[in-house]
Amino acid sequence: MAYAVLTRDPEACSAYAEALGRLGLEVVAMPVTRTVPPPDEAALGRALDAGGYAVILVASARAAQALARARGHAPLAEVWAVGPATAAALHAAGIPAIQPAAVHDASTLAVALLGERDLVGKKVLVPRAAEGRDEAITMLRAAGALVDDIAAYRTVAVAADDAELAMPLSLLVTGQAAVCAVFAPSQVTALHGLLGSLAELPTLFVAIGETTAAALHAAGVTEVGVADRPTPEGLANAVAAVYPPTS
Repeated sequence: MAYAVLTRDPEACSAYAEALGRLGLEVVAMPVTRTVPPPDEAALGRALDAGGYAVILVASARAAQALARARGHAPLAEVWAVGPATAAALHAAGIPAIQPAAVHDASTLAVALLGERDLVGKKVLVPRAAEGRDEAITMLRAAGALVDDIAAYRTVAVAADDAELAMPLSLLVTGQAAVCAVFAPSQVTALHGLLGSLAELPTLFVAIGETTAAALHAAGVTEVGVADRPTPEGLANAVAAVYPPTS
């Protein structure tokens, strides 16, 4: 059986095993990043206590989990979420969320939000990674929203000598991995730090969305399959479009 290396922890990879197994691929987890607390762990809780927000924009499951931990007894504003994983994390915490169709990242969520809500002069809370991208925040501010972007967590690269990386690294370097699936730009950066030039690896790359695909392109990978939606089935469809190779 050929291998598909997924740059996530084993628990997060389990949902993809069945979908990729139907393509004859065995999933191997390669958690190249880990989440650590932000510089100011109390900042999100203080923002929620202060309140006054019209909308909270949540663009990742980790941001959803941070919001759930920080909310205490404070009433929450209307919450908008990216993708089913983020919505599921919010639901598990008892937080209802609006999850628009055809939204795959923070930027497209901001576009959907601005199409439905007049946010001029309104406060918007964006809990996010300390190193997160700014496009959605820039869009909201340009539309007149008063945005508080709060670092809710940090994403850091896992050390190269971490025992959990030994097998998947070997699969990628030796060409035994048919596919490498990547789920965030931070994971692309971590992969580059571990392996150097990604373009020289004897494997096919698939991204969970356009933002991650753009990061892979920037790292020199010319051909990238892109999931049409951030789900196991969406990723499997993207893999099926490039694997097995036709030449």
